[in-house]
Amino acid sequence: MPMNILNGLPTDQLDVRHRALAYGDGLFETCRVENGQIRFWSEHRQRLNEGARRLQLNWASADQDQLEAELTAAMPADSGVWVCKILLLRQYPGRGYDFDPQQQRCDRLIQLSPYQPAAWQMSAARVVSSAVPASINPALAGLKHLNRLDSVLARQSARAAQVDEALLGLSDGCLVEGTMCNVFIKTGQHWQTPPLDQAGVNGIIRRRWMRLGQLTEANWQMTDLPQADAMLLGNALMGLVPVAEVDGQPLTLPSPDELAQLRNLIGIPSD
Repeated sequence: MPMNILNGLPTDQLDVRHRALAYGDGLFETCRVENGQIRFWSEHRQRLNEGARRLQLNWASADQDQLEAELTAAMPADSGVWVCKILLLRQYPGRGYDFDPQQQRCDRLIQLSPYQPAAWQMSAARVVSSAVPASINPALAGLKHLNRLDSVLARQSARAAQVDEALLGLSDGCLVEGTMCNVFIKTGQHWQTPPLDQAGVNGIIRRRWMRLGQLTEANWQMTDLPQADAMLLGNALMGLVPVAEVDGQPLTLPSPDELAQLRNLIGIPSD
């Protein structure tokens, strides 16, 4: 059964005046839980702390300790796979965009629900380029903040085309990401991913792969994607998923051995 825990207390309510509702003023992490443990927790924690710093949230080490204690208490005891969404929400009295850095505080919201992967996440995805551009803002690029309306609108491109995922690009046609994942492109023997200095979310899988030195950043025009030697989608929840088709054109799938090697390299256990 889904659970919602706000500042350590079970609840299904949030103040209707909350800045998270009015402005999307906050951050979130979407984590995979197996056997009562968050996969890649150290990376999620690092990104959460980085985001809190960049958004100037009132978030100290004591708050981090409290969050981890609440997560430990909330973890399901069964051996199933769960989704854990962690949100940090800026709370400040009154209305308006401004806030006093000394008077603000940070609400911690934990949401837990059983994970039901889509069928394509267990095999291969069909994707389409969306006409909805990624929101460009270097001050927010890379963050997993609560303002995700470009992804919301781009998802309708996938629905209209009856495919699994939609890709977002910049106004010049350069690929950024999927609506809920990073994109990895193979050319020759090398894997590349778009830079995220203008837009997009720096995902956990992308971070881990980049840190290993076996993934490089490169600009790809969305119109050139059908010429890729292979393509993968990745996020912390679904891991790595091959792309079978982009904009109606088939792609070569990576071999099962190569995919297994990549998953092992990044630290994704075989399901």
